[in-house]
Amino acid sequence: MRKVVLSLLVGCFINFLAFGQTDSLGIKKEGENYFVMHKVIAGQTLYSLSRRYGTSVTDIKNKNAELANGLQVGQTILIPYNKPVNEANPTSASTHVVKTGETLFSISRQYNVNVEDIKKLNGLTSNELSIGQTLKISVAAAQVNKEVTPVVNKTEEVMKKEVIAPAEEKIKEAAPRAVAKVDTAKTAEEIVKKDPADAYDAKPFEEVIEEGQAELIIEDESSTKFLALHKTAEVGTVIKVKNRMNNLTVYVRVVGEIPNTTDNENIIIKINKRAYDQLKALDTRFLVELSYFK
Repeated sequence: MRKVVLSLLVGCFINFLAFGQTDSLGIKKEGENYFVMHKVIAGQTLYSLSRRYGTSVTDIKNKNAELANGLQVGQTILIPYNKPVNEANPTSASTHVVKTGETLFSISRQYNVNVEDIKKLNGLTSNELSIGQTLKISVAAAQVNKEVTPVVNKTEEVMKKEVIAPAEEKIKEAAPRAVAKVDTAKTAEEIVKKDPADAYDAKPFEEVIEEGQAELIIEDESSTKFLALHKTAEVGTVIKVKNRMNNLTVYVRVVGEIPNTTDNENIIIKINKRAYDQLKALDTRFLVELSYFK
């Protein structure tokens, strides 16, 4: 008698929880075999039904001779259900006693199941737990999640190997090559003081020292460069200018010749506003000492 009751309860659980759709009418047992009584609805095929109930199209046809004329909407057929009862039955579960500090989330991680699976199996309507409370944990759900995990990890490995690694290699290939570092901080003084014989095979430069007056050039638009006019130095010559009043120096580049006029008779160099400010002169004309090579 107890076995009969247990068999009926198992059938009810399978019907309600495993096949809780309106087109599944119930479970029929023939000998040791179980069959799902299914009412066909629009859009269903033998293939979709075989996938749904875990059987084959051939087994469904063999059990239902009327399917020789095709599957019809509204038709009731028997579908073989050959899974072991303890695998389909959610009551095949382990139990867990809630301890201090545990939550549904931490318990779900411990058994590798979803929070919603635990709540449904235990009839919970919220996430609240009590210390000492006994929870049922679905073994079947835990097994499914365990089998899915390695697939995800394998996918991640493939992504790393086939996508990320080649991308990293392309980045390395596109990376700019090392360029020799150039010391841009080298001052004009270092250039001027460099022994000309090291850079030229011809006759060494001759150093020229001059003393006289410098004058500020009146510009329409100020320049950011240090520029000068000189009577005899060639355009492009770099000249060291020292203010005799405070010994401040600046290096200027000759960009032209001083006009030969009476006003410029005692002027040896004219400098622009940028160079003038660097020397901190008090007057527009002031004494300087020049040194350069020619």
